[in-house]
Amino acid sequence: MHLPQVVRCVAESHGAVLTAEAAELALGMRPLEAWAAVAAALGIERSAQELFDQSEPLLRDRWHEAPLLPGVARLVAHLRAVGLPMALATSTSRATLGRKLASKAEMREAFAEACCGDEVARGKPAPDCFVQLAARLGVDPADCLVIEDAPAGVNAAGAAGMRVVAVPSMLQKGGKPSAQYPAPTPGAAAGCVALLPSLLEFRPEEYGLPPFQDRIGETIPLHPLIHLRGTVVKGFGRGSRELGIPTANVDADSLRTALAEAVTGIFGGWCSVGDSPAVYKTALSIGWNPVYGNAEKTCEPWILHDFGEAADFCGAEIRLVICAYIRPEANFESLQALIDRIHRDGEVVQEALEDERYLQHAKDPFLLPSAQHPAPAGEPVQRADGGPTEAADGSA
Repeated sequence: MHLPQVVRCVAESHGAVLTAEAAELALGMRPLEAWAAVAAALGIERSAQELFDQSEPLLRDRWHEAPLLPGVARLVAHLRAVGLPMALATSTSRATLGRKLASKAEMREAFAEACCGDEVARGKPAPDCFVQLAARLGVDPADCLVIEDAPAGVNAAGAAGMRVVAVPSMLQKGGKPSAQYPAPTPGAAAGCVALLPSLLEFRPEEYGLPPFQDRIGETIPLHPLIHLRGTVVKGFGRGSRELGIPTANVDADSLRTALAEAVTGIFGGWCSVGDSPAVYKTALSIGWNPVYGNAEKTCEPWILHDFGEAADFCGAEIRLVICAYIRPEANFESLQALIDRIHRDGEVVQEALEDERYLQHAKDPFLLPSAQHPAPAGEPVQRADGGPTEAADGSA
């Protein structure tokens, strides 16, 4: 159980329903201040300390399981490789930060300094933690670039005189960022200079930093991979009827438990479905589909294989190993423009997944049906194009 689920459960135990607005108010704040904001927004007549004491036992032993948002590991590894000093400003306490990073050695080692919420007089949106870090590193705040996921953090870094790239970790229904994020002013000397849908859309060269060198074709490799298992459900019928592109839609409950709220975009990867271990290339969208304005987040894999007109996977288990990012969700001026772009996405996936760095993930044991065990080493696992791969042997 991660933070959003814990906050939801605690709120419900007091007869309140957690709203997106209440969750956004608390995002990026120190724990007690966050709980005070949630209680005030939801009318919970309990002190912030009482709510914190109720939530902390549910989280204490689970913090190390908190996933990184898409693009974080990639950016940190890149900046570390080019020798750029990095610091971490967090509202988390020093003890909790240690638990969060317990299983993430690359994150623990990447930052020259960290300033925690219990080490400053005022938490975000006050600028204290950012001012303190600049002083420790001996750098001018004007020379700092901050990546922030929370409105409170964006405002705090801006108040410290730093440029800020905002990458929301929570989105409103429809996939739009909260109005609490300040409007970006590109080229500004301080404050929000960009608002990105994902850190995978961050271009270091736009800020005078060395560019990434890891693209495979028109894709960006994901690290870590996204593993998603769910049930195929009937969608809106638009894929086959309007677009001529049948999709095997994943049930909503699986998305809520397996995906961070900020995971959206067009991706590629490997898929298996039902009781068969056959592995297929897939292009998929995760998000709200701006063309149709979905009210709920969906995951719509387009399995790049012709199963024939009679194929119906509704109710079957679907397993996805998502390893490539293609682009953010986008609106299109016409239905035909959307169709053309989807077909192009399929071509991008077909080509890119032939690279050995992606091919290796077709052997991931996660793709085997739940009832099966990994095949013995050397036994082939069938790929969608009819060619065998080596058997799943636990390596990825």
